[in-house]
Amino acid sequence: MLGGMSESKRLAAVGRTVNDAEWEAISARRTKGRPFLFVVTSTGIVCTPGCPARSPGRDRVRIVSGLDEGLAAGARVCLRCRPDRLFGAASAPSSAPVQTAIARLTAALASGDEVPTERDLAGELQVPERRLRELFRESLGVTPRAWLSARRAEMLRSRLADGQDVSAALYDTGYGSSSAAYEAANGELGMAPGRYRGGAVGESIHWTIAPIPEGVALVAATERGLCSIRLGHDAEALAAELRAEFPLATLARDDDALAGVASIVSDLAVGRRRPEADSLPIDVYATAFRRRVWEAMRRIPFGETRSYREIASVVGAPGAARAVGTACAQNPIPVVVPCHRVVGSDGSLHGYASGLARKRQLLDAEAEGVAGGGATSAARPAILSQFTPD
Repeated sequence: MLGGMSESKRLAAVGRTVNDAEWEAISARRTKGRPFLFVVTSTGIVCTPGCPARSPGRDRVRIVSGLDEGLAAGARVCLRCRPDRLFGAASAPSSAPVQTAIARLTAALASGDEVPTERDLAGELQVPERRLRELFRESLGVTPRAWLSARRAEMLRSRLADGQDVSAALYDTGYGSSSAAYEAANGELGMAPGRYRGGAVGESIHWTIAPIPEGVALVAATERGLCSIRLGHDAEALAAELRAEFPLATLARDDDALAGVASIVSDLAVGRRRPEADSLPIDVYATAFRRRVWEAMRRIPFGETRSYREIASVVGAPGAARAVGTACAQNPIPVVVPCHRVVGSDGSLHGYASGLARKRQLLDAEAEGVAGGGATSAARPAILSQFTPD
């Protein structure tokens, strides 16, 4: 089962809407005046007002405060107007071969051009091919080929979720055949493209509501494992969000079937240890890198924290602290995958999908649980028996 929103929806939530003056500058490709950056949600590219590329529709423009904000949302630097050069950010993609290669691959995918091979990229960047692969592993934990596979799968998911015809989506994203896409689906999409299109058609998802401090948690699962946990204050609103995420799945509330899992979520939220949570099956979309990050978070001891940099080192990508932050933000099953335990190097709290107040509440509850001995439960066999392996 896939977790998280589609790429286009994620980008549509970044920054703010464009005002009239900014839209006039973008439409006129005006290079003078106060510089600013915007993300084109349909292509996932960060541009400047003077970009020579075809102007996007106004509804597909989001103004961002800086290059980092756009990159954190998953957008890439435009290779035509080069906002990284204009703004000179230290974290700009062109400052490192890996990020320049990513921008090159993204541009080729977006335009439908032939995607360069690792050898082509190494030649363009004037680095040995072997060294380019090493740099990718050090920075992102994957090879250029693996990154390309994951990015292509993300594009396919986004197009299918937006209702594009399956065949057209396959070829628009560069899959030479449907069999190639279905192979990718096994490793990247989590389900066949035809079933994901329009919202998990054919999937059966059961859900329940678990009480947590100052709110409730919606817990949802397929027969294979947890697919979504949503934290909030209004059970009906959370159920509506679940329906919006999986509009063509068969959804049914089943408090009895999920009682064991709900009790785990409730206990964890009040600072009560539940060791069996570490073994709960999950059925969510995850690239190879994100899955490593999420599994690393599940190994953080109850009541302890780790920095983004430390998690990056654990997963073998010491330069990918920012990517770890993105993986935390896109975690579809918080509490069970405890992204709240990941903090800044100085111990400060950074972004959390349910708000920093919720992140602080979870951390404080765990700290109190550790101080008080943290009662545990041992219901693992009964809880795990409801899920069936693939």
